[in-house]
Amino acid sequence: MTRNTLLGSCLAILMAPALCFAANDLLLDENDLAVKIEKDKDYQLLDARSAETQRIAPIAFSTRYQTTMPIKKGLVLIVADTDDAALEIAQSIHDRPDCTVFAVKGGAEAWRRVSLNASPPSSMSDSFVIPMNTCEQGKPLKELKRNKLWLEPKNK
Repeated sequence: MTRNTLLGSCLAILMAPALCFAANDLLLDENDLAVKIEKDKDYQLLDARSAETQRIAPIAFSTRYQTTMPIKKGLVLIVADTDDAALEIAQSIHDRPDCTVFAVKGGAEAWRRVSLNASPPSSMSDSFVIPMNTCEQGKPLKELKRNKLWLEPKNK
C-alpha cells in the first residue's frame, strides 16, 4: 500500500510541470493574440469579468460568459478579471473537439490594446436579398456592386 502511495506521489510531482505548461499553452499574450485574430477573423469573444466591471467598461462585440451558454465552433477567446479565472474557464471548455479555446493574458486591457491595432473586421457578401413586396419597377435608387462603393444611378 505504501509503495503504491509513494509511486503515485512521485508521478504527481513529475506530472505537475507538464500540467502547468499545458495550462500556459491556453494563455495568449498580446503578440500571440494579435497573430490569432489576424489569422482567424471569425471568433467568439467571451467576457467572463464581473457584472459590475462589464457594466462600467463593456467590451465591444463580446458575449457575457455563462456556464450554460452555447459555445460556437472555431476560435473562442476568454477575457476575465484575472488570468487564472480566464484559464480555468478555457480549461473547462478546452475538451470540445470543434473549437479552439484560449484565455487572454492581461484581461480586458490587453484585449483593447490588441484590438486597437488589429485590422478592422470586414464582411463581404456574394449576394444581396431584396425582401418580399419591396420591389418596384423603374429607376433604381441605389446600385450595390461587390467590392465597390455605392453608386448613384445615372439620370438620362
